[in-house]
Order: sequence, then C-alpha cells, then structure tokens
Amino acid sequence: MIIWDDEALILSSINYSETSLILKIFTKKYGVQKGFVKGAKSKKKSSIFETGNLVKVSYKSRTDEMLGVFSVELIKASFLVYIDDVKKFSCIVSIINLIEFSLVENETELELYNVSKNLIERVFSFEEGWIEDYIKWEIFLLKKVGFGLELSRCILSNKKSNLRYISPKSGCAVNEQAGIPWKNKLLNLPNFLISNKKASNLDLNEGFKITSHFLTKFANSIDKTLPFTRTSFIDNIFINKK
Repeated sequence: MIIWDDEALILSSINYSETSLILKIFTKKYGVQKGFVKGAKSKKKSSIFETGNLVKVSYKSRTDEMLGVFSVELIKASFLVYIDDVKKFSCIVSIINLIEFSLVENETELELYNVSKNLIERVFSFEEGWIEDYIKWEIFLLKKVGFGLELSRCILSNKKSNLRYISPKSGCAVNEQAGIPWKNKLLNLPNFLISNKKASNLDLNEGFKITSHFLTKFANSIDKTLPFTRTSFIDNIFINKK
C-alpha cells in the first residue's frame, strides 16, 4: 500500500465520470502526480479542483502501477480567481501549463516547486520586476529539464567580463570581443540575466528570444509543441507596452 500526504498546486483535470475527475497536480515532495477523485463534481467540492489552487493532498494506491485515489483539501484558492490584469493572469497560466508540459510524473522537484510557488505569489503582488523574474524562472526550468544555460563565463575565452552573447547551440555565454566573428549568429545576452540591472522593453524581448529558442529545442526533443498560453502571455506583454 502506498500512502502519502503533501502540499500541491493543481495543474489540470479531466472528466472520468459524471461525478468524478482524474486530477494532475504538482506536489512539493513527489513531483507531478495523477490521481482519481471521487465525487469531485459535486457543487460543494467543484471549486476545490480549479487550476492553480494550492491544496493539501492525501494519496492512496495499492501499487505503483495503479492509479491512486486523492483526498483533497483547499489551502488557498488560485490567484487566477482574483486577477483582473491580463498580463499577470496569462503569466500564471503560462507557469502552470509549462510545468505540466515539461515534467514527467513521479520525479521529485522540490526546488522547482518552491521557486514556482514563490514566483506565482510575486506575480500577484504589486512589486515591479515580475516579468524579469518570470524569464529567469524559464531559465531555471530549462536547467531542470536538461537544457541549462551557462551564463557565468565566456565559453571561448573563459573570461567573466563583458558577456554579451549566448551561443544558440551550446547555451553558453560569449563575451563581446570573442563573439565578434560570429555575432550575427549569436543571441544577445541582456544584462538583467547576469546582474540586478532593471530590464528595458528591449531587454525583455531579448530574454524571451533566448528562452523561446531553448524551450523550443526542448519541445522538439520530446516531440511536442510548446503550450500556446506561453505565446499568448508574451503577446500580452508587448501589446500592452506599446
């Protein structure tokens, strides 16, 4: 018998019967998990299973191969319920969808769970810089799925100064002088990714070009297409900045 309790973010659900759901969640200790929820569609319980909700989950299954049963209690309703800002709304949807897209089930991702939960809370806050934090989160996600970037030193000269570009093949930084012969083939490295400097609109655009390139490489490696909600989020940022 497999039994555990944990905290989780709800990723998605699918109908199982007239009264029940199969729920997919991102747990703190056990990574992405899927389970059966009896009576989930009742009027009293249905709001518990909204995407983005923070919940307490108890899990039971006879074996690893069997689909287990979830018992779910709401800790905090999804921030999506309270957001009327289209950019922030689409950002949180993108976070949740990318987690589900990127992670395989049953692999522990404690650090990613904590970073993702903190980012969602930051997006909902009134603090500035949350778009920069989102791009840095995508870079962290890339590291977790095996497409990590090396931005601390130049791959050609080993220097740590004047880092200006990123190789689209290796994901490694290249400093300004070393990159001159190949600068038309390299991605620009915005300063905010390697410092605390505030990002301009151009910097954000360059940051998304980097993460889009490597997320697409990852998506191709698993024969999938990136969630459209991510593209929608990026469009909302730049449309609303014009």
